[in-house]
Amino acid sequence: MMDRYALAMFKKLENTQISSDYPRLQINTPLALFFKRSVASQILYTSVLDEKVSFFTAPNYANPHQNSAFELVYVLKGSVTKTIEGHQYRLKAGEGYILNRRITHSEELTDGFMLVLNFTEAFFMELLNNLTAFNLKAHPVFDFIATNCSSNNDWQKNYLEFTPTVPLENPQFQILLDSLQQELATPKIGATYLQKGLFLRLLAALENQNMFALNPVVLNQSKEDYLINRLTSYIAKNYGAVSRKEIELELHYNSEYLNRLLKKHTGQTINQYASEIRLQRAKQLLTTTKLPISQITDLLHFSSDNYFYHFFKKATGTSPSRYRQKYYQD
Repeated sequence: MMDRYALAMFKKLENTQISSDYPRLQINTPLALFFKRSVASQILYTSVLDEKVSFFTAPNYANPHQNSAFELVYVLKGSVTKTIEGHQYRLKAGEGYILNRRITHSEELTDGFMLVLNFTEAFFMELLNNLTAFNLKAHPVFDFIATNCSSNNDWQKNYLEFTPTVPLENPQFQILLDSLQQELATPKIGATYLQKGLFLRLLAALENQNMFALNPVVLNQSKEDYLINRLTSYIAKNYGAVSRKEIELELHYNSEYLNRLLKKHTGQTINQYASEIRLQRAKQLLTTTKLPISQITDLLHFSSDNYFYHFFKKATGTSPSRYRQKYYQD
């Protein structure tokens, strides 16, 4: 049975309007956590806020809407189809984004399990103001949120994508999410302080280049810039293991046209750019994990160990095993 508190909250969110076009989902707490999981033909919703955990099932709320707060989404399992300002994207486990409050969006969970963390501008600015000698420009996630808190940027529609830099599970990030969930659900003294600390750690983890690759998306940019952003993001999300045919199916543009655009903007062809991404990911796996080279070959979708060896040796002048011996990080 649906929890009465959760039902009232859900209806309130659904019916709050910001204009005649789109509803605004109103979050009245500084920090609120939601889980959404597809179960049969419905969605199991779990809300964690106001020191309570509530569960209920309901149809998927797939209507385009905006939020009164920032929204951080992280896909825990399966995949989620997001529609952001009319553009459709498919997110896989480990991927996510932070939306500003002016973005119209919706989601479909066919087989997905996702986390949604809403936080208010006031909550973020309180934390930021207490961080002394903090250089925003050196912290892209913090800078993105702070820029979108400014009234000078009310016209902008942008969001920040994050994708795992290597195709492995991220237990450190999961521990932060689990800990934050526990502190949001507890009435114990000091919980709000722990919530703030864990939230800061969460944003800092998104900036860890060994965990995530960040991609700012500006929806007000030109068509060319937008296409280049989508192309490079797709290549990075797939660790460089993409074909032109796959790119055409994903972006719905001729691959030769996209190749010319990429060459114009970066000086690299699609193949060159994809190879560079594969090399970066291979280096990271070699220097930050103890995975066998055969497993790295599989993770990055090389056809054989021999092919990976020659690819790596040609690009770096050394073998994968010697590169690991020289640069491995304990």
